[in-house]
Amino acid sequence: FTMKRILIDSGSSADILYKHAFDQLRIPTDQLKPVKTPLVGFSGEMVHLLGSIDLSVVAGTTPCQSQVEMTFLVVDTPSPYNAIIGQPGLNLMEAIVSMRHLLMKFPTRYGVGEARGDQQAARQCYKTAVMDKGKDKVLPIAKVELRGDVEPERPQPIEDVIQVPLEEGNTERVIQVGSQLGEVEKGELITFLQNNRDVFSWSAEEVPGINPDAMVHKLSMDPMRPLTRQKKRKFAPERQQAIAEEVSKLLQAGFIREIARAWNAGHLRKYYQ
Repeated sequence: FTMKRILIDSGSSADILYKHAFDQLRIPTDQLKPVKTPLVGFSGEMVHLLGSIDLSVVAGTTPCQSQVEMTFLVVDTPSPYNAIIGQPGLNLMEAIVSMRHLLMKFPTRYGVGEARGDQQAARQCYKTAVMDKGKDKVLPIAKVELRGDVEPERPQPIEDVIQVPLEEGNTERVIQVGSQLGEVEKGELITFLQNNRDVFSWSAEEVPGINPDAMVHKLSMDPMRPLTRQKKRKFAPERQQAIAEEVSKLLQAGFIREIARAWNAGHLRKYYQ
């Protein structure tokens, strides 16, 4: 048999033969080997297989032909193609595929064999596949129950926790430890955390900043390049108010402060002149 409309798909992990092409080969169905694992597509859809069958495939033209034994998975789904040759078949043939040129080359005993695609047939198969996608059946909805917004369920801890104050008499500064810890481990952990309570920060005022020896911000400027003034961005009044509130919080916490460096002011003064 000479079979056309075969899709060469280097991204497919299986060689597929569609049922309408399998029926035209007049092969008895009892020769199909059972396959229990379904075929999973790229988007997650599953297709149950009718079985698998080993077929001898000859590609190319005389004398540069390649003959290999391929295992096809038979599926009963509509498709404009008769079969799909994926990675297993291409590896058996040691084929190199050029989608741009609709050409497949493979080594043979008499040289390099070729199998060329038909651009008109490929366009027609693509058009048919796109048109068939819109013919899916739509299940009618008999009853629709409208509900409010459902909050996602938050993950629950595996075990309960025990709240332990870091300082005696201060119920606001507490830590949580697992209830399933042993008494010895729990006591050692609580003692360790209480002895190192100075490393905890409970408010923004308690975060003085990072030592400049460890990390520091740097304004990267090239003095050899001309300065460029960025266009002022305009925000809505409510956004301007929100920005002002955030800046005020950072100023009160001491995270930022207003400065005027002499070298920077000089550059800006020269630029605006």
